[in-house]
Amino acid sequence: MLNLIFNFLFLVLLSIMTTSLFIKFSGLTFWWGTVFLFFLGISLYFLNVFFIRYFINKKAPGILELDELYGKPMKDGEYLWEKTAGTGTIPKWVSWIAVWSWASFAGIILWILVWIKKC
Repeated sequence: MLNLIFNFLFLVLLSIMTTSLFIKFSGLTFWWGTVFLFFLGISLYFLNVFFIRYFINKKAPGILELDELYGKPMKDGEYLWEKTAGTGTIPKWVSWIAVWSWASFAGIILWILVWIKKC
């Protein structure tokens, strides 16, 4: 768990550094960094969803179609695709894309705090 926290903080700093370089080279004002971090987080989130769907379709074909066919989960409260968790269907690096997405959203908070302190 401690490893995940340190990696999350590293990804927050990486997101802020990327945003800082974007602001420096684009010549935009400081508040555009918030917009950049927001769109970075959104794009990483959708990239994560794309890869999850891709690997589930590749390694366990038909599961997503069955979920669409059956609709909401039964008594156990899980969709069929959730049963693939921990089976190695989805590589770990895909999960790190999601962690980076949330780290970008956390970076927005830090970016705004720096912006407020700067003013």
